[in-house]
Amino acid sequence: MKLLLSLSLLTLLASCTSNNTRPSAELPCRAAPATNRGLAYLSQGVGQAGTTVMDITDDTTNYGGKVVDRQGRDYSNIAFNAARRGDDIVYREANRYADLTMDTVDDGADFSARAIGRYPAVVSGTVKRGLFSTRKVYQSSLISYGDVVTDSYWGFWNVFRPQDPKPYMVGSLNDMHGGHAMPGSGWHCRLPEIPVEPVIQTSSKNPYTVSK
Repeated sequence: MKLLLSLSLLTLLASCTSNNTRPSAELPCRAAPATNRGLAYLSQGVGQAGTTVMDITDDTTNYGGKVVDRQGRDYSNIAFNAARRGDDIVYREANRYADLTMDTVDDGADFSARAIGRYPAVVSGTVKRGLFSTRKVYQSSLISYGDVVTDSYWGFWNVFRPQDPKPYMVGSLNDMHGGHAMPGSGWHCRLPEIPVEPVIQTSSKNPYTVSK
């Protein structure tokens, strides 16, 4: 590359000096394009190298990004799937044990209600039957007592009791009124007349209705 560049430079200098009195005047018109053409190989090489480096960087970065993205998504999906399943397990077991607890509470409440409804009924039924049995005893005692009193005490006094009331047994003036069928009604007598005094009117006004 350097050999070709030097040969082309010498050729341009020789051609320029043959036609112009100023040897350096040919540098911008002939040497510059030749130099640029020679340096173009270098710039092309550098550009190719830079492009290659950028391509490698791009491809490597793309490769790494795809790998990291895919692996990150895979492992994040694994983590979230595990978390979801763990949450499902916890939720399921929580519901299971909550149902077990509440079923146990309901069964206990049913049993308690059943016992409360049964055993007090046994006690109240026992008390009721005991009172009924006691009632039979004291009712029988009272009935027997009444029979004894009726058959003995009152039976004794029935001997001296007159069968029908007599006129001399009247103890009230009402018994003398014939309109009442009361003991002693066989003795009839007129009730005494009570004299009524006349009211003396002293003025034209009624004294019983006049107020001062």
